[in-house]
Amino acid sequence: MAKFWYISICLVLLITPTTLAVPDIQLFIDGATYDWDTQTWVATTTGSVDLYVISANDAKADIIVSVALGHDDDPSLMTVDFGGTVINPGDWVYGSGPISNAPSQWNGSEDLPKHSVFPTWYSEVHTGAYGLGMNVGDVQPGPDFWDPSIPSGPANALGEYKIFTVDLSGPVGSSVHFDAYTLNPDGTIDKFAPFSHDATTTIVPEPGTFALMGSGLLALGFGIYRKRKRS
Repeated sequence: MAKFWYISICLVLLITPTTLAVPDIQLFIDGATYDWDTQTWVATTTGSVDLYVISANDAKADIIVSVALGHDDDPSLMTVDFGGTVINPGDWVYGSGPISNAPSQWNGSEDLPKHSVFPTWYSEVHTGAYGLGMNVGDVQPGPDFWDPSIPSGPANALGEYKIFTVDLSGPVGSSVHFDAYTLNPDGTIDKFAPFSHDATTTIVPEPGTFALMGSGLLALGFGIYRKRKRS
């Protein structure tokens, strides 16, 4: 009898389609590259990126996105417009998210895990409620990769995603790292995007700046050449 049940269970597993697990919260940047070392979507920008905040499996009253600066970045020089919510230089808080628990440090449940990002200067944006009116998938690259910007790939979970244009203003080389999470009524972390589904973007020079730098280097090189030739 035991053998019969074992064979029956194996047949059910073979016949029943495998349901792919989709994280409850994910982040994705259109046009970004996935860095397998840090398991993060990494983008470079001269000004703005489109950030996807993705919810799956259940409805959520509010997903909060933490916008964290690089450890060497000066908050007094950074301004971020997150889909119309402007984070000015005076809005940054130092510590570990969420702000409701600042200035406490991560103790395993109350704050976001540091994962080499926290503590740093950061701010928060409330992105609102998410329902179950869309089909969504897993945005980590792999056989089951779902690209919401096309869209393409398996979208085997119910949820909702929102797109936020994030405009960055600050020194070249400055970066912002995004984490997404929900809170319990007491302010502690409920759910958060896995680290393998985080996103980071870095400010790079405008193409015109590269052109000016190139012209300057050419002019400098030509001047040195003429000086050497005369001597």
